[in-house]
Amino acid sequence: MNRIKRNILLTFFLCLSTFFAQAQTRKGGSEKIRAFKIAFLTEKLNLTEQEAEKFWPLYNVYDKKMMRLHKKERHGIKKNIMDSGGLDSLSEKESKEIYNKIRSVTKQQYETKDDFYSKLTKILSYKKILRLEIAEHEFNRKLIGKLKGRNKKYHK
Repeated sequence: MNRIKRNILLTFFLCLSTFFAQAQTRKGGSEKIRAFKIAFLTEKLNLTEQEAEKFWPLYNVYDKKMMRLHKKERHGIKKNIMDSGGLDSLSEKESKEIYNKIRSVTKQQYETKDDFYSKLTKILSYKKILRLEIAEHEFNRKLIGKLKGRNKKYHK
């Protein structure tokens, strides 16, 4: 087995072992998901050692920023709406402020993604960048599928 594949497999197994260690303690659902995502992307992208050394630090910064923005949009804005008594209780002025916050966060997400992909073109081939885009969507579909399956079990 060549050195690159060995390193990729090692990374995959480290992520997998991290997942199982986390699963045993029943803590950190987001850490488990993150470990699965790293393993999934590692398998799908088939990065060389040099690519992986440059890709993962860049990806980790990007992913954390996108998660922060997502939480800001989802939780912060939802909290504002609920604190105001729900959507129907909002005044037009409050609605406009929340709408502008949503647009601002959406713009920040776009700019973050655009910046990440601009930097990525200096590290990966366009074909691997497309693989990343497809792999992320595939991972999200699988995750949603698992969550839907889990919710069906609990709601019977």
